Amino acid sequence: MRPVAVLVDAERVDDRDPRLRALGDLDERYAVPPSLLGRASSLAAPPRVMAILPQPGPFSFRDVAFPPSLALWLAGVADPGNVGTLVRSAAALGCDWVALGPGSADPYHPRAARAAMGATFAIPLLEGVSAADLRTRGGFTVVAGVAAGGAPPWAVDLVGPTVVALGAEREGLAPALPELACDREVVAVTIPQAPGSESLNVSAAGAAILAEAVRQRETGPRVGGPRGATR
Repeated sequence: MRPVAVLVDAERVDDRDPRLRALGDLDERYAVPPSLLGRASSLAAPPRVMAILPQPGPFSFRDVAFPPSLALWLAGVADPGNVGTLVRSAAALGCDWVALGPGSADPYHPRAARAAMGATFAIPLLEGVSAADLRTRGGFTVVAGVAAGGAPPWAVDLVGPTVVALGAEREGLAPALPELACDREVVAVTIPQAPGSESLNVSAAGAAILAEAVRQRETGPRVGGPRGATR
């Protein structure tokens, strides 16, 4: 995605930098003192380059792959940092899209965009997607990450079209599961942990499940037979 405007640290960035030369025809490209970048940025240390980019989307189901090979749905993930980290993981691990359900943070919030490290512009982000909205589409299995009681991710077939569903760290997916499981196969997965440990951060759990899906697509699942379902 091409930026609308770029601010460049006049003291630390050479105009011969190939990334800047690629923007040589950009009308709004300014060399500014580092103090100005420090005031404009929310980072602890002033960046060398800042860009203003148009916000992607909005995206709808008509704009993305259905059924997805692999996708992510977030319900009530309210922390922008977690949302941004999950967007980054989803883009890195080959998801077709990320959908934000009710109660989830704005994926374009500054903290979310910072945590996503550019992935905000690399993968379609769908906002306001409820469990009922997911039920309007078929051809994929919902794999629900739960804190306890599910199968290990490597014991579940994650090769077919899959939407990984994750919930808030306190309530999890409990509020959304009845709607998700109505007339649809939903597979519950739980990442085993050491005895006495606390639950995993939702962004860490999401990355682990998505990474297992990628592994299976390269080497095949460890299980035979149909996918298990939870109701």
